[in-house]
Amino acid sequence: MRRTSRYIWRIISACVLLFFSLSAYSEEGSEKSRKASAKPQTVLYGCYVDVDVMDPILHVFDNSRNGLDASLEVDLFHRLYPSFVLGYQSHDASGKYDYPIPAENACYKVDGLYFKVGLSINVWKKDYYRKLNPISYVGLNFGCSPNFSAEVSGYPIDNGFWGADGQTDNTFSYQGKNKARWGEVFLGMKAPIVGHFCLGVEVMFKTLLHTEVKEATSCRIHHSYAPGFGSEKNGKWGFRYNLSYYFSFYRGSVADDEMY
Repeated sequence: MRRTSRYIWRIISACVLLFFSLSAYSEEGSEKSRKASAKPQTVLYGCYVDVDVMDPILHVFDNSRNGLDASLEVDLFHRLYPSFVLGYQSHDASGKYDYPIPAENACYKVDGLYFKVGLSINVWKKDYYRKLNPISYVGLNFGCSPNFSAEVSGYPIDNGFWGADGQTDNTFSYQGKNKARWGEVFLGMKAPIVGHFCLGVEVMFKTLLHTEVKEATSCRIHHSYAPGFGSEKNGKWGFRYNLSYYFSFYRGSVADDEMY
């Protein structure tokens, strides 16, 4: 737990450092390009292809979770960024299932694909003559894991009237397919580091909108984990740490040696 906390603080520190480097980059860019227009020079400037390295790094500290996702973000007017995210995630949440009775040797695992669609708005100062700008943005995502696998076993049936002494050895089990939907509000920043390669961070607040409730052996199972969302109880906040490449479709008016 302490290692995870240290890692979270390192991520937050990286966010702060990236913010200041993005600010410095913006100031330098404004001095080099004084021809910036108040109007966009084209509709489609380019697109980002991102890979989130957060899950692979967290897997080093917590091998009960694993995953990877990639996204495509389209740059419209250097202002609007519609996006699509596709990913895979697995959780071994045994012992962490949101269940009222403590259970030993219980099993709760989920894994599957998920996707997110969203839109973000760049709120940073824009230079419309540049091919690539540092950006700071806020946005909304809709997420869905349409067909994830779940396995639940070894949890006692929550009924105090079972057995003469009020105790029971009866347990329930379930294995099957499920779906979940959620919403996200996020803010982030992204800046070029070398050429068209960029580094970015996002912080998001998530809320679970729907999970299927399944009937199994005299009980109803409400899933508290979902791929792409995480834990319903402890997963309200999330981070994304992006490495990306920007494909530019705009020739630009600023010389290449003045872009960065």
